[in-house]
Amino acid sequence: MSTYRFSWLRPNGWSRLGGVGAVVILFATPMLWALGVFGNGDDTLKRALIFLFSGMWLFVAAGYTAGWAMRGFMVRMKDADDEDGDGGRRPPPAMHAPPAGGIHRPGH
Repeated sequence: MSTYRFSWLRPNGWSRLGGVGAVVILFATPMLWALGVFGNGDDTLKRALIFLFSGMWLFVAAGYTAGWAMRGFMVRMKDADDEDGDGGRRPPPAMHAPPAGGIHRPGH
């Protein structure tokens, strides 16, 4: 039986990390806006929305693309029991029954 080694390269982990980053940006934007990080004036809300959507897009896209790229580095490992060869192989496939009409003989 083969197993997969736990690795920080697991694709689902990177996707979830991207989702967490997007949620962090979602909650950080109003706090930064309230602190006046985006400046004062009419463009403040516009800058905050641009920061919000670009940050969410960045973290979601980075999470999915990093997971996709790292998938190529996953290592499938065999257990030590697989190498022993103590009857762990599958039996050969069963033989099929002959056709219902018997054996066909040309010319008979």
